[in-house]
Amino acid sequence: MKKSKFNTSGGYFSAVVFPNGENSKQEPLRLSHLNKNLLTLDGRDLFHAQCYTNTSNGTRGAGYVAVTTDTGNPNSSDTSLAQELSGSGFARADATTKTHTNDTNSTTIEHTFTASGTVNSIVKSGTFNNASSTTLCHEATFTSASLISGDTLKVTWTLNLG
Repeated sequence: MKKSKFNTSGGYFSAVVFPNGENSKQEPLRLSHLNKNLLTLDGRDLFHAQCYTNTSNGTRGAGYVAVTTDTGNPNSSDTSLAQELSGSGFARADATTKTHTNDTNSTTIEHTFTASGTVNSIVKSGTFNNASSTTLCHEATFTSASLISGDTLKVTWTLNLG
């Protein structure tokens, strides 16, 4: 069996800025492409509970996406995104795309944020299982981006469990 040169175990993350929106003729700025993401300890525990031990219908998957200007490195013991953005079009959002194909080990969670003002130095994203607080499941950093009103930031999480 031929071994793949690209290891996607755990998943990967991409972030792209589209000056003046996705339909603009301007060249997009790729901030991160196929960077490994980090599954936090709390996130791993949530997935195990969600997939194997949760017998109630009280929780949901990690389909909320948030971004931050915090420059700290992702750490598996992180429980939140420090300096999580909440204004100018960058509030935590229920991802607009959540797809999984049966019999694969991959789920895609994607959301496009549209700037309604100027935001400087966005450098990190995370996934959560609720619109506020709760469990930070994945986090990843990308090249710093500053956006002005009308720019969009598309965040794509490709997640693999094991």
